[in-house]
Amino acid sequence: EFKPERWLKDGIFQPVSQYKFSAFQAGPRTCLGKDSAYVQLKMTTAILLRFFQMDLVPQHPIKYKMSAILTLANGLKVSVS
Repeated sequence: EFKPERWLKDGIFQPVSQYKFSAFQAGPRTCLGKDSAYVQLKMTTAILLRFFQMDLVPQHPIKYKMSAILTLANGLKVSVS
């Protein structure tokens, strides 16, 4: 279940341990492309959100599939307008 409020405490973002997200790892052997990937993700998201409206498809289950790259087990179905 997607709950974005889990990262908020009294309305303020609370960062979590880097070790929780296995795709980039943490510590001295962190992924070299992590910062670049985050910048690209933010730019792409900003462009898409500026020109399109996206709504989640009702009743679509959101479950994670654990692997080297964190993905959604059933994908993320949205309607774009």
